[in-house]
Amino acid sequence: MDNTRKIFRELKADAMLTISSDLRTYLTGFPSSFGLVYTDAQETIFFTDPRYAEGAKAALKDTYINVEIAQSEESVLDFIKGKKIRRLAVPIERVTLPLYEKLHARRFRLTDSTPAFTRAMSVKSEEEIACIAKACAIAEEAYTELLGMLKEGMTENETAGLLEYLMRKYGAEDRSFETIAAFGSGSSVPHHAAGQTKLKKGMPVLLDFGCKYKGYCSDITRTFLFGKGEDSEEFVRAYNAVYDAHTIAADKIRPGMTGRQADAFARDKLKEQGLDKFFTHSLGHGIGINIHEYPRLSMASDNVLECGMVFSIEPGVYFENKFGIRIEDSVHLEESGPVSFMKTDKKLMVL
Repeated sequence: MDNTRKIFRELKADAMLTISSDLRTYLTGFPSSFGLVYTDAQETIFFTDPRYAEGAKAALKDTYINVEIAQSEESVLDFIKGKKIRRLAVPIERVTLPLYEKLHARRFRLTDSTPAFTRAMSVKSEEEIACIAKACAIAEEAYTELLGMLKEGMTENETAGLLEYLMRKYGAEDRSFETIAAFGSGSSVPHHAAGQTKLKKGMPVLLDFGCKYKGYCSDITRTFLFGKGEDSEEFVRAYNAVYDAHTIAADKIRPGMTGRQADAFARDKLKEQGLDKFFTHSLGHGIGINIHEYPRLSMASDNVLECGMVFSIEPGVYFENKFGIRIEDSVHLEESGPVSFMKTDKKLMVL
């Protein structure tokens, strides 16, 4: 993927400089904690330090990107200044004050590359979709194995750690985000931090997790009962409502709709059951190199959905100090609607 050229063609600039780690990875396919990617009409150079030089040269040897060693930002900025570059494109919202001052001192005229990155990264190539599909398959394989290993007395922390281990076992590079394992009333907190709560019969279990494969993320949430309890009827009714909300959104979302319209499918379905006030977050978010990208599917979003976009569909309801339910798939959008990467059943499961 010649992503540097794709971005640069959209810019009215003499050159482009990219420092943020996620945007660097999008341009090069090579992850690193330090680096600067420089592009002009003639060349693209990935400047990094000796820690990454050998790996970067090996990874990029058959590409259009040259690798050079640089010890500091200053040396790269001086290199750019020496090329008589005047109008330089940078992602303005990612520029720190110290970096801005260095750019200003060298009298670059800055233009913003952020919109070009947002547009390019929001619509995935076949190669990117294949990476996300693999990340989803790994996450589900790990989840399926985990289900057979859950035992009464296990803690949330143990469960989260085991799930992360299993994802790495099946080929993940890393987790997409901090794994959420919530038991019982902990599930009523949408971003619950896994702790020492122990699994007991009759408890709701909410697992929100994902992994990275070749730099791309997956995101999935499954909620189930670890055996039925005496008060499970309320949970079952709420679960069925969330399941219906998820299903109707997945069935009705189409290209050309806004994020607001997509969100309304699920929210209106929950409203029929009087549950919309318990749906306290948005329906979904874009997924790619970052776990949260463009577009946003929310009540306030005018983002227009396009074929090739990848996003989550994740309606949920949360009852304070009781339980929460979220059902989430990662999907890619085609003309006919969202196509889920996930294979595991979303209907209520009782272990």
